[in-house]
Amino acid sequence: MKHLALCVLTAAVCSACANGGTSSQGRRIGTGLVVEYGLAHSGVEPKAGLQAMSDKGARLFGGMMEGWYGGASSNSYIAGHLPSTVRVTWRADTVPGQRFTTGRVIGDYLIEVDKRVPDEVIRYANAGPGRALRLVFRIKDDGVLFGWDVEEKFGGLLVNTMRGGDVPCYDMPRASNATPTCTEGPLQSAPWYSPLGFKRVAQ
Repeated sequence: MKHLALCVLTAAVCSACANGGTSSQGRRIGTGLVVEYGLAHSGVEPKAGLQAMSDKGARLFGGMMEGWYGGASSNSYIAGHLPSTVRVTWRADTVPGQRFTTGRVIGDYLIEVDKRVPDEVIRYANAGPGRALRLVFRIKDDGVLFGWDVEEKFGGLLVNTMRGGDVPCYDMPRASNATPTCTEGPLQSAPWYSPLGFKRVAQ
């Protein structure tokens, strides 16, 4: 079952991501930024006090990952600068209502973000109206997988283009008759693309 939550941050909160004027800030994202996160697979243990903090002190996601849903959660942000790094942590022996401050940290991983996302992905995201850069995090018991793509609309659906990193296009289960919506290149190079809409491809 797909588990999806959407959170839109105000400009005041997201300004922590940008922190303009410093030499260490990441590249500018002219469109929106989507951060998607979830457990990597069904065998991953629940994660209490899970949170991801950018190098500028902005919390990109957080909460209690109680189990694997066969889907992921996502947060949406306004345009800003790409985080240079993201630190992902989780805890054990936490107290309800104080998941982020009690117990002990048992997972602590620093993820390079700005250096890993290729320039052509940023250019592609910034070039089209309605596009958003998407950062994808998959939590394992012994690490964090990181990937990226560009989210855009096509054929009445949200599709993901320019996918790269540690996370393949279809890392979550999908119905055998589901329309393909992910590709590693630009939209027009996708095997399921045609100017008239989605083209039937072999599953």
